[in-house]
Amino acid sequence: MEKHGPPIIQIHDVRKSFRAADGRERPVLEGVDFTLREGEIVALLGQSGSGKSTLLRIMAGLIGVDGGTVQYRGQPLYGPARAISMVFQSFALFPWLTVQQNVELGLEARGIARQERAERAEKAISLIGLA
Repeated sequence: MEKHGPPIIQIHDVRKSFRAADGRERPVLEGVDFTLREGEIVALLGQSGSGKSTLLRIMAGLIGVDGGTVQYRGQPLYGPARAISMVFQSFALFPWLTVQQNVELGLEARGIARQERAERAEKAISLIGLA
């Protein structure tokens, strides 16, 4: 069995609800426990409306939780973490750019130097098998 590094994200007993159009609270996540360790590649699968995007937004610090805890590298996560990026479900690629250039866009926006952007993008592309 392959060993992985320390936890990057830890979620314990997370709960999240949203108010429906009729005014009632609609629970989306209840009692979710999850740990993502360095070196892991994870797929999040579920039916439409099952809370996948909500969980990803929580892990990125884009939305808060109603209960439970979220930690990023051992520290409580109360807002957006600069080290976490998220690609949303809607079409967001620029078709006139290469895969490499599309991957580098987020790094460029964060002010990462050209050489480091290229290296990090190449590594990410290779890791998921797009190379």
